[in-house]
Amino acid sequence: MESTIEIRWSGDPGKIKRAIQSIEPDDSEAFKVDFVRHESSIEAIITVKASSLSTAKATADDILACLGAAMVAGDVLED
Repeated sequence: MESTIEIRWSGDPGKIKRAIQSIEPDDSEAFKVDFVRHESSIEAIITVKASSLSTAKATADDILACLGAAMVAGDVLED
């Protein structure tokens, strides 16, 4: 049975797009990203599909860890 996890992240368009671009080369077949524009922000919708819930969760955890690292790196470079 296929499992799906959806991660939604809203905020500054530049920061979100840079962070997502930094993780896309990792495993682009494991997840898909769609963007929804709002007035002054953007929402990234990251969809993870896998053959089992444990695999989907592991992939989602990896994505969140990589996005966190990308945000920290971006903040350090801005300072």
